[in-house]
Amino acid sequence: MTIDKLCKKQQAFADKLFMDFKYTKPGSDEQHRALETFHTLISAWSFYFTAYESLDVSSDPVVSPVYC
Repeated sequence: MTIDKLCKKQQAFADKLFMDFKYTKPGSDEQHRALETFHTLISAWSFYFTAYESLDVSSDPVVSPVYC
């Protein structure tokens, strides 16, 4: 999966997370769920970059996700 696809996949979750966190009472259940969602989204990036490094495609511009 390319960086662009991962960003688009997470966009709806990030929008809801922002709204739930910003416009709810501090410490509310909605804010706690928003923080859990944020943690999950950040973790997805960790898995993405770990998988990217294990593929060792960074030196091959044809296979590199930057050009996909």
